[in-house]
Amino acid sequence: MTFSRLFLARHGQTTGNVAGVLRGVDSQHDELTAEGHAQAQALARKLAALNLDSPRIYASTYTRTQQTAAPAAELLGVSVTVLEGIQEIDPGDWRGRPYSDLKTGFDELVGPDDNVSFPGGESQRDVADRFETALRSVLGLPGTPIVVSHGGALTSLLIRLLRVPVVESWRSDRFAQANAELTELIQTIDGWQIKQRPEKIWRI
Repeated sequence: MTFSRLFLARHGQTTGNVAGVLRGVDSQHDELTAEGHAQAQALARKLAALNLDSPRIYASTYTRTQQTAAPAAELLGVSVTVLEGIQEIDPGDWRGRPYSDLKTGFDELVGPDDNVSFPGGESQRDVADRFETALRSVLGLPGTPIVVSHGGALTSLLIRLLRVPVVESWRSDRFAQANAELTELIQTIDGWQIKQRPEKIWRI
């Protein structure tokens, strides 16, 4: 028996994504590129085609997620609710480093007890804790929640909800999401499960 249905989406492309540099909270006002806006429109059409029961759209406090969510909200005839706690992971001392360091320097982020943590910033557990708390405030409401968030934050949440190993999942990019990619989860008596996900995934 299915108790909850949840859709998670990553924001569309930004100039920060194109530059490929970790920026943390410095990127909170970054806007979508032309490609990012096109991705947001495509995401909106995909969501509209699903004919969801009473959809509710949430976005983080960052501009890019709200811009990504806006076309879907317009097509579905709903508003975008800004949700605290689902913003991107804080890379701390890694701010300014290239995305490629997430591969070449990954061992610097590995901590004890199967944890991934940015020095001077947040850990996977930190992000999963705040994201999960935010979700609790919306999952009990009627309708179908659609949450637009960020790559690192979504990875952290999926690791928590699916109860999988942290370091292995981060290292393999198992839950990396492309810009404007959509993931559907269902909650049953056995916990959360991914219902459908594209085979090709990558971190941008």
